[in-house]
This record gives sequence, C-alpha cells and structure tokens, in this order.
Amino acid sequence: MRINILLGALVVCLGYLTCKNLQKTTVTPANLAETAAQPQEDESSGYGWKASHVFHSENPDSAPTVQVSAPPARVEVPIDALPRATASHKAYLSSGWWNLSMAYQPSDTLVHLHYQGKWLHFREDQTFDILIKNKVVDTGRWNWDEDKNEIYLSCKDPYINNTWHVTDRGFLMIWKGNTALNVTGIQVRVVGSGTPPPEN
Repeated sequence: MRINILLGALVVCLGYLTCKNLQKTTVTPANLAETAAQPQEDESSGYGWKASHVFHSENPDSAPTVQVSAPPARVEVPIDALPRATASHKAYLSSGWWNLSMAYQPSDTLVHLHYQGKWLHFREDQTFDILIKNKVVDTGRWNWDEDKNEIYLSCKDPYINNTWHVTDRGFLMIWKGNTALNVTGIQVRVVGSGTPPPEN
C-alpha cells in the first residue's frame, strides 16, 4: 500500500514537471529584440563567452531556428594599435579588386544580401574603397595582424567594419567573424579580380 502511494506521488510529480517543461513559449519580434543583445558577455553561463546574439528566452525543440536580421554592433577597430602592414600584404591586397561574393551566418540566413554587389579596392597607403556598381560608396582604413592572420577594416559599413580571421588560397580569401573583437560568426567569401567591377 505504501509503495503504491509513493509511486502515485512520483507519477504526479513527474507529470507536473513534464507539463511545466512542455509549456509553449512564443518568440515574437518584440521580445526577440529584448533578448538579442549584440555583442554581450553571457555571465550567467559561467563561461564568460561572447556572442553576437545571446538569447535568454526558451525556444522549443519543435520551433524553427530563431533568425535575427540586424546589422552587427558597431565596434571601434584598433587600426593604429598594430604596426604598419608588410610590403607583401600591401602588394597582395592592392593587386586588384576584391568581390564579397558570398556570406553566411547560422542565425541570419539572409545575411548574404548585405554583401551582394560589394567590391573592395585596397591601396598601399592602407586605405580602401567599398564599391557598388563600380561607384565608391564608402572609404575606410585597413591593417593586417601578422601573428593572428587577421585583417582589420575600419569603415562605416557595419557588415564590413571589424576584424576578420583570414584563410587565403591565392586570390581567394575566407573571412571569419570569430576574432577577439568580431563575435558575429559571419563568414565571407572574398574573390580577387584583376579587372574592375561591372557597372550594373
């Protein structure tokens, strides 16, 4: 008899906990904006890691991945904290035009739209232009961290202004947003060209 009572109480407790965990959580654009800060340090996890979007609300297993369509937070890129770029990096970048041909980020599957049609033209004086349809839309400054193989870009465009870890194969680079400053998680495919960008 006692065992039956204990088993019954256990079943009731488990049922309550299961129902409590299955309660539906609705993620709306309003509460999403409140929970997605960029970038912020998540101290509650105990790890002190940084991420571009830290969510503190629940997302049920059956719900689709939460998408955030917001530009990266503005960061001050410490261009002058590094020594000047080497002659080889100056020659490499200024040898032509660079097309931002594709971009990817798990939490924003439409991020590539903010890179389409953009070209970069680097100069040896460590300035660069952002071009769309072969017209300059922004000018910034660049530098290169030799030890970490990171490119530093300072400009007004929030999708380009940052530090990027570089993997390069000839005139193809992959920029990764996973540096000490850049926590966006964006990856950009950058393709070099010896001819100017098209005007259309």
